[in-house]
Amino acid sequence: MKSLFLLLLTIFYVGLTANAQKDEKNTLYFGYSLMEASSPVTGGRISAKGFDLGYSRYLINNLYADMTYGQKNFEGRNNAFFLDPAEMDHFNMTIFTLGFGYDVFRSERFILSGELAYLRQSNQQLIGILESGGLTIRETGRYVDQTARAQIKARIFITQNLQLVPAVAHGFRLTRYKSNWFRVGLAYSF
Repeated sequence: MKSLFLLLLTIFYVGLTANAQKDEKNTLYFGYSLMEASSPVTGGRISAKGFDLGYSRYLINNLYADMTYGQKNFEGRNNAFFLDPAEMDHFNMTIFTLGFGYDVFRSERFILSGELAYLRQSNQQLIGILESGGLTIRETGRYVDQTARAQIKARIFITQNLQLVPAVAHGFRLTRYKSNWFRVGLAYSF
């Protein structure tokens, strides 16, 4: 625990002494995210953790377009449609976002942005079950949920092009799930 604290303190210090981006328009992102979700419609809770890849490009001054793709290890609870972990692949949830962000605060070493994005998530689950005469037929497949996600993201500059990127987000429930996210990763601007 002490070594994690020292690592975070070192990253924060380096971020304070580095210079922020000047003319770079493109950013590549790689990170780790945790997601907790619930469904008031069908009941049940989801926990998912995994990796994200992202790309963003500034369109004008502080406005940028952003896209991410992620693979997660999904675990569901308290819903008959969720499969046992033995019935699923390890990375059994796919995440895709496409949206826009705006830098609300910029300094030499720090950028704070707000984002609004389309969120598409799909996971393996039980699609249907038929029981007749002692015979049970189960159909499993991918369930797709689509919604909007709002995110607040910070970019702390470690070097002129490399940033530490923590973010928190909320996925709104349009069809089934509402979700809360915590993400952390590294970004490189060019």
